[in-house]
Amino acid sequence: MNRSIKDGLVLGTTLLVIHSFASFLVFLYCHVDDDSQAVFIYFLFFVVDAPTVPLAFEIEGKIGLLAGLTDAWTDLWYHGHQGVNLRAFLLTAIFGGLHWFAIGNLLSFAFGWIQRRHIRQPARGCS
Repeated sequence: MNRSIKDGLVLGTTLLVIHSFASFLVFLYCHVDDDSQAVFIYFLFFVVDAPTVPLAFEIEGKIGLLAGLTDAWTDLWYHGHQGVNLRAFLLTAIFGGLHWFAIGNLLSFAFGWIQRRHIRQPARGCS
């Protein structure tokens, strides 16, 4: 496998894991906090992950695929009060993670292209 592809996969995966962990911490914060407005902290991801996460929320709002799944899941464990938090976590973790995975791959490709383009030439003697 090409070194630049490996570097892109490593950087992209690292950014995906960091983003997913941050999203999970927000999920835990919203789960533990009793304030009903705590879920609005997910709007921070709208800025960081634009345009993928806002688009995912818009599509989910029209389709509603996750609403039935997460509400059924949370009815089993949390008596239905964490469905919104779980949907927001899934959307930010998946689509935001993919967003940062793509950014990591593009950055790795760009830096590799710049490095290949500007290869240092060996210094010539002074004679």
